[in-house]
This record gives sequence, structure tokens and C-alpha cells, in this order.
Amino acid sequence: MPLAERRLWIDGALVPFAEARVHLLAQSVQRGTLVFDVMSVHETADGPCILGLREHVERFFGSAALNEMELRVDPGAALAAIGETVRANPGCDVVKISAYYPGPSLDLLPVDAQASVAIAALATAEIHPGAGGVRPPARLRISDSPKMPASVLSPQVKIAASYTHAVIAKRRAVRAGFDDVLFLDAAGNVAESSTASFFLVVDDAICSGPLDTVLAGVTRRAVIDLARDEGLEVRVAPMPASWLERATEAFLTGTATELRPVAAVGERAFEAPGPLTARLRGRYERMIAGGDPLSSRWLQPLQVA
Repeated sequence: MPLAERRLWIDGALVPFAEARVHLLAQSVQRGTLVFDVMSVHETADGPCILGLREHVERFFGSAALNEMELRVDPGAALAAIGETVRANPGCDVVKISAYYPGPSLDLLPVDAQASVAIAALATAEIHPGAGGVRPPARLRISDSPKMPASVLSPQVKIAASYTHAVIAKRRAVRAGFDDVLFLDAAGNVAESSTASFFLVVDDAICSGPLDTVLAGVTRRAVIDLARDEGLEVRVAPMPASWLERATEAFLTGTATELRPVAAVGERAFEAPGPLTARLRGRYERMIAGGDPLSSRWLQPLQVA
């Protein structure tokens, strides 16, 4: 489906792609207060499903609450609107839901009492030509600066302004020949990548940072569920940077990343994929194809209004 023929859902109506506009002086544009969530669409025998649909919507409303943002829809209406948008855009593989203040404002605070909500359903390759397929294992550069502490901004709020740091850090990493960046927290523990959760395999345990430091990624939660179903030990606790030397494997998870092995962090090389990473990636691929026992838990059908 050509991008120009796609439609976005904005405050209750489907709008042609080219007509979805926000004023340059909108408060969310000028101040970075837009909150969002991104989810993946998968074709199944029962029609399109979204990985962790309810979890994504719950997190979206959680981000809005942490941003003290009142939305024009409730969760039930948002679920129905996502279903309407996906059905109106056949062939889409990703959905992005956003809440923003559209009113022009020169003040720090918005003039809008409530935030608008917009939903886009697209095929990734329409925005990023050449995207898709199996990507090679990632090479990560440790960021020069630590992840923003929770005392400044909760890691559970997906707000545009908080990604400025990640944009700069990733640009530096790519310029240095890496694929992405890896952040440490203020205490020097391993946290997460720019837009993906980070895992280490240490002593045959699947390890990830705690939620007071890292985002509760939906794909992260699904992979932890798969790991536990495989009988693997899962540790959610601070990961000292020294664990990068102890670990035998590393991988990333995320909506766009899916489950991607990590080949190196700086000069530290890893087998990619290692045996546990390959095992989990196999389960993950079966799950999103609808052929895994946990598919019915994580692949959720579209809601009908």
C-alpha cells in the first residue's frame, strides 16, 4: 500500500497521511512533551495480531499519567482505535500511538486542557527503505555519559524529550563504527540501549537491569516469559559493568529490534548468537508466527469497537 494512501487516526477520525499535521509552534513540538508507544503487527491465521497489545496501551497511558497529561480517550477507546487504524491500513507491520498538545504556545506550559491522540499504522519499509530481514549481530559502544537518573525522569515514561540524549549518543556510536549505544546508569551498572532492552547471559542465567533503571519493555517481558518457560534462570537486578567480562552472551530486545544478538560491547566480543540467545530467538520467532504455546498469551487480536 503506498504511503500516500495510508490514513492516520486522529482524535476519532481517519485522516489522509498528507493531512496529518501539527503546527510548528505546538507546545509538544517546542517542548518535547509528546508521549508515545510503538507496537508490532503480525499476520496470523486469525488475522492481524499485535504483540502485547494490552501491555502497550497500558504503558502508553502510564506514560501520559507520569507526564501529567490528560488524554481525550480512555484505554478502551484507544484499543478500538488501534484496531480501526490497522484495518484501514492493510499490510502494516508497526503501529505508533502518540499523545501531544497541538495548540501553539510560547509558554512552557500547554494551552490545551487535554492532549490529542494520533495513531499511525505503517509498513516499516515505507519509512525506512531496505528495512526488514535478519540483521547481523549488533556492535555497541558504551555511552560517554550515563543514562538519565530516575530522580530526574522515570525510565517508564516514553516521552519525546527523554530520547534527545539517546539520539546524540547513538549518533556518536555510529560515527565511531558501531551500530548502537549502551548506557550505564549513574552507579556504573549496565542499563539499556538507545531504544532496546539489553540482556547478558551470566553463569547460564538471563540477566537484565531493574525497572528503577530500565524501561519495562513489552518485548523484554515476552522474552523473559519465554526464558522462564524454557526453565532458564532469570535475574532482574543491577548488572555491574564488570559483568560484561563475565558474560558469555548478550542480546537486545525491542519492538523494532525483536531479539538481536550482540557481537561486541566496545572491545569485548561475544559469540553471536550464543546457544541460549539462539534458543530464545527460535522460541521468539515461533511465538510471533503463532506456532508457540505462548503465542496466545502475547499475540493479541485487534479490538472491535
